[in-house]
Amino acid sequence: MEAWIEALFSNAIVEEAMTLFGIHGEEKKKLGDFENYVYEVKRGEQLWILRLTHSSHRSFDEIQAELDWINELHRQGVNVSRTDSGHRVEMIPVEKGCFYACLFDKVPGYAVKTDDSAFRSELFEAWGREIGKMHRISMNYQPANGKRERWDQGDLLRFDHYLTRSDDANIITEGERLVDEIKSFHETGKTFGLIHSDVHHGNFFYDGNEIHIFDFDDSMYHYYSSDLAIPVYYAVWDKYGDESLQVRSAFATEFLYSFLKGYRMEATISNEWLKTIPCFLKLRDFELYTVFNKKFNVDRMQEKEKKALENIRHRLVNKELIADISFDSVMKKLEKA
Repeated sequence: MEAWIEALFSNAIVEEAMTLFGIHGEEKKKLGDFENYVYEVKRGEQLWILRLTHSSHRSFDEIQAELDWINELHRQGVNVSRTDSGHRVEMIPVEKGCFYACLFDKVPGYAVKTDDSAFRSELFEAWGREIGKMHRISMNYQPANGKRERWDQGDLLRFDHYLTRSDDANIITEGERLVDEIKSFHETGKTFGLIHSDVHHGNFFYDGNEIHIFDFDDSMYHYYSSDLAIPVYYAVWDKYGDESLQVRSAFATEFLYSFLKGYRMEATISNEWLKTIPCFLKLRDFELYTVFNKKFNVDRMQEKEKKALENIRHRLVNKELIADISFDSVMKKLEKA
């Protein structure tokens, strides 16, 4: 979290939010504070997730649009963390802006790490299938109140604002060139719509058969193929991030095959659009490079974060993908499946 927002935040704000949602004298467990303050809380016998978002990060209308979409996905059978129906968004004023509080039910299942035995093809298929459900519904979704931002309105694409090192000039140029390339892609109801945009393995629980998705804070209007690239990106990064490009690519190819087996049970995507995935893998590198420079003092980061940043920068400078997927291999295997 940015230092100036951290200075506005306090335990009193959390307590006030809990009171607004009818949670009194119960324990709370902090789960995260990167872009939102997130807590696990208990009301009666049920566990809930309390999220506090500063108004500089999301507007009231953006949050309402997020919640509308989540609840529509739930209504149509997608496994998502829905909102408390009695309370949608509560506002807590502070000296600069306000914090918006939302309450979500805690999804069933458990978190899966890349070194778990469950991190295998069955999970990858379930992962793809649930995203396929969301895309199928999104293709016909018309929001009732307000809309989420488009991908190209994102703050993280302001490369020249956050990348201030003189030796990042070429990275800025290449990032802007990539954004222009993606903007040239055709937007149709079958290729572009409202997506989660961040369904990595840290944003769902697994019950052994299906995944249950949460954290829709980054939902936006974007190309559906981006939603396929993100699972590949983080699965590779977390499991084989320090390995060679050859190792990373072999895993990514197998992962995408299993993922698409599940995805195609619910939605379709052409081979032409599958081949745009590398553009979105590149885009995520640029976005994360911006995140590190926006959120952290890069000279004072922990070794793990420094290593991650070095790997990203190496790929950007050398124009290397996190994984070079063999799409011909994936498509041939899918034809036989």
